[in-house]
Amino acid sequence: MFRKKQDVNCAYCKFGYVLTNEEDCICDKYGLIERKNQCSKFIYEPLKRIPSPPATIEKYSENDFKIS
Repeated sequence: MFRKKQDVNCAYCKFGYVLTNEEDCICDKYGLIERKNQCSKFIYEPLKRIPSPPATIEKYSENDFKIS
């Protein structure tokens, strides 16, 4: 769970909370800030990240599993 430099996003910070417009955040340390703000108080909170949807599985037929 190493965060990359581009993952610094106040939406994933322990102190940040996303507003309804999804462009700004409320920070416990700095107040109203932009979501892409990079500050020294950033602490990554993995439970705030929304996981990407699972990959779709292709449909297979019985012929795909037969040995000819």
